[in-house]
Amino acid sequence: MRRFIKRVLIACFILLLLFTVLIIEFSPSVNVDASKQVNNADQIQALLSDLRTSLRSRYDAQTIDVSDLQAESLAGFLQRAKQQARAEILFKDNILMVNLSYQLDALLFPVFINIESEITEGSGVNINTVKVGKLRLPGSWSLSIMEYVANAYTNSLVATKAIASVEKLTISSTGMRVHLTPLDSLLREFKNIQTGGDDEESILLKIKIAHYLRLLDGLSINATENSLDIYIQALMQEAYVLSENGSATLENEAAILALAIYAGSRRIATFTGDLSFALDRLPYARVKPVLVNRQDLSLHFVFSAAIKLMSEKGISIAVGEFKELMDRGAGGSGYSFIDLAADMSGAHFAAMAVDPKTAVQVQQALRHKKNEALFMVDVTGFEEGMTKAEFELKYSKVDSPEYLAVVSEIERRLSGLALSK
Repeated sequence: MRRFIKRVLIACFILLLLFTVLIIEFSPSVNVDASKQVNNADQIQALLSDLRTSLRSRYDAQTIDVSDLQAESLAGFLQRAKQQARAEILFKDNILMVNLSYQLDALLFPVFINIESEITEGSGVNINTVKVGKLRLPGSWSLSIMEYVANAYTNSLVATKAIASVEKLTISSTGMRVHLTPLDSLLREFKNIQTGGDDEESILLKIKIAHYLRLLDGLSINATENSLDIYIQALMQEAYVLSENGSATLENEAAILALAIYAGSRRIATFTGDLSFALDRLPYARVKPVLVNRQDLSLHFVFSAAIKLMSEKGISIAVGEFKELMDRGAGGSGYSFIDLAADMSGAHFAAMAVDPKTAVQVQQALRHKKNEALFMVDVTGFEEGMTKAEFELKYSKVDSPEYLAVVSEIERRLSGLALSK
């Protein structure tokens, strides 16, 4: 019996080793410049408009056109948000190639997982082949695995319904047209997604968020002095008191998410979880607070802080950067380093607030004073309102020395905040 178990263990080890050798590679199969990919982010506005139309017309069949430039920009955003990932989307007649390289942390040298997939046009979603490293997998089998994993992770049927909603794909060398069935069933299924879990920590976080929402709703604020620092000071004062017999990081996280719901958008609650057990209605600021005397900067700040808590700092900054690149197009407000400074300030604030080493420090710095300069960088000298042509003339692209010099200056000012000391 022992000999049999030993042979099974050896066989399993050999299979695992073989599998690792097949899927792990020492160089990425995708080598792209993300700064060039996102240069056409202004093309995304049309795609977003189509998506909004589809959501409003959820009971009707829809078609959405995705151009090669739009797909390239989204692939670039992925790399800006997650530097270990590189994505490339290639359109050919009747075929869509989606390639991804992901760098794994290693002790001595970088290694990569390279994935290459081929999607063909026709009815439904037709994945011809998927190649992971040297391992080639049948497309239908790969799609079933992805569907199962997504459904299991979300504890829903959202992947199944998403696949079923694609009626037809038409692919050309310049993009693709996605024919969709009515989206009502898929959108209803989104309500069943459960990634946060119902463990004690998740439930406690929701209780805390509800508490801070009630606090914000009870503040007496003069509409003419409606600065974001008033909200943050009140939240940090309460968080400091409650942290004496609890967790400073938990209190800060709940306070920031409550701020994003109240002063940003009640839709944030979709991601934090159902709060109806504690609140009859979600309170919100009928007049949005301002930051540097501007409502848009307050929204940039609180949304970036919330995104940081729900993802990673890199994603938060990449979202802000991508939004600014989109705004360079016709009808947009233009590229704004001031907006980017607000995004980076919000992400910085949230990162320090939930770091166990600095959570109490943040409370101490903000609980006594109402002063925007404690958490928001000085935006003097930063440009905004640049068109795409103006941006390219002066900065060429993101990651150019000129562009990085401005980002470095924002980071320098962040490090000089009282919050950071």
